Amino acid sequence: MMRVRIPKGTQIQSLLVLTVRLGLGALFIIGSLPKINFPYQFLSSVYGYEFTGPTLGLLVAVILPWIEFLVGVCLIGGIWVGGALLMSIVMGVLFTVVISYALWQGLNISCGCFGTMSREIISYSTLIRAVSILIVSVAAYASVFRQEGWPGKRNAI
Repeated sequence: MMRVRIPKGTQIQSLLVLTVRLGLGALFIIGSLPKINFPYQFLSSVYGYEFTGPTLGLLVAVILPWIEFLVGVCLIGGIWVGGALLMSIVMGVLFTVVISYALWQGLNISCGCFGTMSREIISYSTLIRAVSILIVSVAAYASVFRQEGWPGKRNAI
């Protein structure tokens, strides 16, 4: 008779964090590549939100895709997981605030979330996706923090 081994709570928690890490990592990498490859189209999306001036908008369009890419690589690779999840939280807050602002202003603009791959117009489903990224990132960070202590104590789960 074959016995089925039931994972302990911490094992299940680690598996869930791993799943979140891989999912968020893939999402950030997939979202960053078109922005990196077509920076002017992403710059147009950034300006469309009417949230920044020209200089800050250019800075966001140049730096944000590389941060997304780096965070994605760290999450998938298990490198600096605590810091990568913390940056994921920061980006989740940023995305939530900017999309909320655009919806509040009634802007009918492309999300820019996945660069030129998507012509998705911002909507409440876009906002729900941003809030979901935030919630999942916070939950994974809290789990890592509970298991590992302060970020940097250990690099990966």
